[in-house]
Amino acid sequence: MGKKVLYFITSEDITGVELASEHTEEDAVTILLLQNAVYFANKTNKMVSNALFKNVTIVANKEDVDLRGINTFISDKIKLIAYDEVVDLIFANDSIVNM
Repeated sequence: MGKKVLYFITSEDITGVELASEHTEEDAVTILLLQNAVYFANKTNKMVSNALFKNVTIVANKEDVDLRGINTFISDKIKLIAYDEVVDLIFANDSIVNM
């Protein structure tokens, strides 16, 4: 098995999602959407849908989603997590890419 990689995305730049999608299937890749990056979690985002199709795990911060009022637009394939779960996610991965 490859490595566990976490993409920590906070801005509205889709580059992090694109890079995460380029990993081989050996790597366990997770994308964490925070702050304004939670807008990528909407059901119609083709880049996020592509990443999910490639078995990339995508999670979004629930507080950021709630703050922006976009709960009904979030894909049901994206898990919402609280800030205290972010720390656990960080320590569960071998490396972190901050975007």
